[in-house]
Amino acid sequence: MAKGEYTIGMKIEWNKVTWYSKFLALALFVALPFIGFYYGMQYGKIVGTIGQAPVPTASTATTPESADTSVAYYNNPTEWQVDANNTAGGFSIAYPIDFDTQDNNSATFSTDWRVNYSDNIPGIKYFTLTVPRAFEPQTNFADATLTVGESKNITAITECLTPDQSGGEATTTSSVIINGVEFMVFTSNTAGAGNLYKTISYRTLHADKCYAIEYTIHSNQIGNYPPSYNLQPFDESKIDSLMQNIVGTFKFQ
Repeated sequence: MAKGEYTIGMKIEWNKVTWYSKFLALALFVALPFIGFYYGMQYGKIVGTIGQAPVPTASTATTPESADTSVAYYNNPTEWQVDANNTAGGFSIAYPIDFDTQDNNSATFSTDWRVNYSDNIPGIKYFTLTVPRAFEPQTNFADATLTVGESKNITAITECLTPDQSGGEATTTSSVIINGVEFMVFTSNTAGAGNLYKTISYRTLHADKCYAIEYTIHSNQIGNYPPSYNLQPFDESKIDSLMQNIVGTFKFQ
């Protein structure tokens, strides 16, 4: 070493390629893709979780207020649709607007104007309403049907206010006044092939005709379904109350 020259520690030459710099570069070259892939996957999971989170909307969100509004609607006939277009039938009736209905505006004669009436007596079924299975989901409820029919046949008039002799046992439950008109009320229950049918028939004589307002609640034997379906017994009183409210809106014009 020349005079006056001295060195402290080891001198690092950064611009010089050495064996350890080559090793470090190779290690980084191999590791960086794996590190990038790992953090990319973590970011994707976070974004996916945020994207899958349920977002309430006006059509899907359910709140106690909206549920109460729905129940209140079905219990408030003053807000329902009124069927008063069937002038040939001479009556009006109101119903929830989301139920399917059919009007017989042509006044075509048929023998099914009444339920469980097997005498093949002609009459006219003016109005039919159907409550779908979806009204009582995850239960053994199948559907409910309400009809309004009349007949001026002499036999139909004679038998109007007596229990039917077919369709199972029928009993007079009471007489009721509906908008100033007295109706006799009959109940029948039938069953077959795992199906249960409860029919309530309201009948009166008016303008020399027999009028029948009838509804049938159709359900299935819940024991016929596999336990995995997890079906619950339907609320029969709820359906009965709804149908009675519809019957209660019937008016002669």
